[in-house]
Amino acid sequence: LKRKEILAIIGPRQVGKTTFLEYLASQLKKEGKSVQFITFEKRSELELFDSIEDFKDFHQKYQVVIIDEFQYAKQGGQKLKYLFDTTKTKYIISGSSSLDIKFQTGKYLVGRMLKFMLWPFSFKEYLSYTDKELYELVISRIPDVFSFTIKKAFGPQINSRLEKIFEEYLIFGGYPAVVLAKTQKEKEKILESVIDNYLLKDIRTLLHLATENELIKLIQLLATQTGNLINYKELSNSSGLNYKEVLSHLEILKQTYIIDLIRPYFTNKRTEIAKNPKVYFFDIGFKNLILADFRKLNQRKDLGSLVENYVFAALRRRSDSFQTINFWRTKSKAEVDFVIQRENKIIPIEVKYTV
Repeated sequence: LKRKEILAIIGPRQVGKTTFLEYLASQLKKEGKSVQFITFEKRSELELFDSIEDFKDFHQKYQVVIIDEFQYAKQGGQKLKYLFDTTKTKYIISGSSSLDIKFQTGKYLVGRMLKFMLWPFSFKEYLSYTDKELYELVISRIPDVFSFTIKKAFGPQINSRLEKIFEEYLIFGGYPAVVLAKTQKEKEKILESVIDNYLLKDIRTLLHLATENELIKLIQLLATQTGNLINYKELSNSSGLNYKEVLSHLEILKQTYIIDLIRPYFTNKRTEIAKNPKVYFFDIGFKNLILADFRKLNQRKDLGSLVENYVFAALRRRSDSFQTINFWRTKSKAEVDFVIQRENKIIPIEVKYTV
């Protein structure tokens, strides 16, 4: 915060970016800073930004200007570069689409912007809200919840409580509003609103893509293929999109933090690029809503893919500490779920879970 660089808070919709920025603004004000908080969802603010000199004249009196939903700005990167170069104001922006953050701001703000990713709740964060007593017990014993082996860590009573909460997390995911909801119906309703907002705001309004129905079909197909190799021909035939449209839709789903694709591990990088990737979702609750499946885990056939998706998300949160996330597969279909490279070491990770 004391540096000159613009700070960009990016991540999926509904993970709490606005709440975080509002909290940050309140803390800066307590320190005596003059802070202006604006959102580009408000038309008047967006129109003022279109006239960049007027925007500069109005806002340069503030020490910090926070802009929420920055992805709606036209030529945002170029204008932000101008403000960075000609004022002493500290700018903090947020966006729910790395597509716009990357391509509108990246080429203009090299060396001028630091990016931070805000995720849905991790299981550790989920546990801290749902059962504080259990959270404090677990964290005092094992600081890194991701690395624990439940059966070996605690006695039967604690194991049972921990497993129950973990399996709830695998069903409803980590969107903060979903975590805070008290009933299953309320959780499902909030997840529905996340999809509605995502489709309406990020796809139809912002990115001007094809119809909602084809996109929904594509996401549903991907949800059934979690942890498996993508079959582009099957996706095309079943969704009604041609091959190029499938590729562009997949890229948009990636850039708006709905899915991620990981590629096979090869020593030959050209080969790695050529082979089909595997698909995972940023939030497991989103995947379950798309499938309309909130059954308990002992009634489901996709338990393995749910837990594998959980491990993927946990690794993805740590991706700053290693180079890439890949998987490994032979022609005879022998497979290792994840391969990460850290400090020139190759680390294979295999995922197993039983109910």
